Amino acid sequence: MRKQNLFLTLILIFCFSVVGGIWLLVRQKLSPISFSPIVNAELTFGFTKKTRSLASQELIIVKNWIGRQGSGWEPLRTNPPSLGDAELRFNVGLDKQVYQNLPYNQRPQPFSFILWLGLNQADWNNKIFLEKNVNGQDTVFFKNCNSEEFQPLRGLVEQYRDQRVDIP
Repeated sequence: MRKQNLFLTLILIFCFSVVGGIWLLVRQKLSPISFSPIVNAELTFGFTKKTRSLASQELIIVKNWIGRQGSGWEPLRTNPPSLGDAELRFNVGLDKQVYQNLPYNQRPQPFSFILWLGLNQADWNNKIFLEKNVNGQDTVFFKNCNSEEFQPLRGLVEQYRDQRVDIP
């Protein structure tokens, strides 16, 4: 084997080793998002942060929306400019004893969505943060939706439009 071929072979082995090592380190973080079963939900919205429980029909809308959203989530890399325009909290105040006999992946676990409707920061329109506990660690995921995809969640909030506040 000539020196040039040996040198190229060593460079290829080195490159594949580096790529393989990086892949092994990040592989576990590239899995699709799974959502806990949903039993109840609370919506907090508006500048006054009014809170109400979702009705059963609204809960069905949210469950159907979540069922279609397994992909497209990415880890949060930047801090948001505000606390969001609305928050959906799921499985709030559940008695864990009731679900103790179910397998862990079928137990309802608390998680929340932070929704940006473009009220506070227009450039953060149609964005969602998912806050959940993954392997004992609180993790935040981010999804940028198009208007059509975001419409069911926007509809939940905008039917109870809060009075707009003028900037002083």
